[in-house]
Amino acid sequence: MGSHDLDESRRELLARVLQHGGVLAAPFGHAGEDSHESRGRADIAALEEAGHLVVQRDDEGRPSRLELTPSGYRVLGID
Repeated sequence: MGSHDLDESRRELLARVLQHGGVLAAPFGHAGEDSHESRGRADIAALEEAGHLVVQRDDEGRPSRLELTPSGYRVLGID
């Protein structure tokens, strides 16, 4: 998945992680408060599968920490 393959929501998610120094803890805040959580989870899974994010999960399997990989930086145009 290159930068041309990213849809707007996935590019925004990577940019959001970048804005937090490349690591975003609690990407959805408190569970159940983000109405886009299901879409976000699909984007996170796709970006993780593509190698753009490293995802840590809580005991219930929810993403709890996102970290850009070197590939994630590259896809955002940052080398």
